[in-house]
Amino acid sequence: MKSTTMKLCTYMGAVAGTLMFIGIWPLAQMFPPLAPALPAAEVADYYRAHQTGILVGAILIMACSVLFFPFLAAVATFLKKIEGPVSPLTWAFVMICAYGFVTVFFAGLFFTAAAYRPDNPDAIIATLSDIAFFLFVMPAVPAFVQNVVTGIAILGDKRAQPILPRWLGYMNLWTGVLLLPGLAVGLFKVGPFAWNGVLAFWVPAVVFGIWFNLMIFAMLGSIKRNVLAGE
Repeated sequence: MKSTTMKLCTYMGAVAGTLMFIGIWPLAQMFPPLAPALPAAEVADYYRAHQTGILVGAILIMACSVLFFPFLAAVATFLKKIEGPVSPLTWAFVMICAYGFVTVFFAGLFFTAAAYRPDNPDAIIATLSDIAFFLFVMPAVPAFVQNVVTGIAILGDKRAQPILPRWLGYMNLWTGVLLLPGLAVGLFKVGPFAWNGVLAFWVPAVVFGIWFNLMIFAMLGSIKRNVLAGE
């Protein structure tokens, strides 16, 4: 039963990731993001021209923000098994996730607010859009700390057969580092550190996609090995 629950929670991550991708790309058509240097009038015109897709896409983005939590709970269960009764890294992971993933919900909320009243002045629509993209791209520090905590916990597992593979620990550390440039998007409107730039968006987007799929793959492998037996 526990194995089935863990599988369901792990697969819920795949569902959440798919919903987010569908919401942000074919529906809202915000992938890649609008250019930060785009004039307010052009941003507003984009929202008016894609209103229905953005509103529906935002619903999926907000829905996925909640569906990520069963997946994150499964990750926390593995970390707790690794750490044992005294588990500060697990509790840190849980609190950081609650803090960091809420921004995904609010990003969807601000996409909705920007598209909801197309007769609003251009500057208001553009400002709401800016906030949505900041919420979507900028929370790099919570993601960094979350990945570092996960990596340290996995690498701290001294069992002969670790609960999660050690390569996953190193991958989490590198993922955290590569997500960090998103923190600087408030300083740039063009270039690699802008919210549509190579370092702030494209590298983190690709790295997040790889991390997410490999986490699911490794977790399913550990569930199959029944590593949580006795819990």
